[in-house]
Amino acid sequence: MPIQFNMNTQKAIESVLWVIQNGESNMYNIWKILFSAEKYHINKYGRPITGDQYVAMEYGTVPSWLYNAAKIEKPGIGFFKRDNSLIADREPMMDYLSQSDVKALKHGFGEYAGLDFNSVKEKNHREPAWKNNYVHNSSAPIPFEDIIEEDWLKEDLALVSNNMEL
Repeated sequence: MPIQFNMNTQKAIESVLWVIQNGESNMYNIWKILFSAEKYHINKYGRPITGDQYVAMEYGTVPSWLYNAAKIEKPGIGFFKRDNSLIADREPMMDYLSQSDVKALKHGFGEYAGLDFNSVKEKNHREPAWKNNYVHNSSAPIPFEDIIEEDWLKEDLALVSNNMEL
């Protein structure tokens, strides 16, 4: 049984706003910060932060729902796209983020914030989840199984992931 989570779109939005508030607005870097945070959180705490489905694209890992929301420039979402940046139009609502969510976001921020494009790309392309799923000139879904490092956690989450509240 594949591991699938019910995405929490509000936590996804608040996570992006947290990253912007902490000083990173480059959309490319934000997606990699979130991937690193999700990977850290699911492996340390047994659940992702947002449950967004990541895809392996030419330039690395990207959260599918957030990426599409940013492209549409959906009004009222809390942030909007300007060139290659995401601009917050409000502060993050911290009640949606747990202490462990913030700890994981800080981890991802430390990994990718402020890096130039080539450094981010090189670092993210070393991720096994990207390497195992990227298909030339396409965007392929990254199974959560490829993000999770421990077999016992994969087995446990296969049984309960689709019933979890994020």
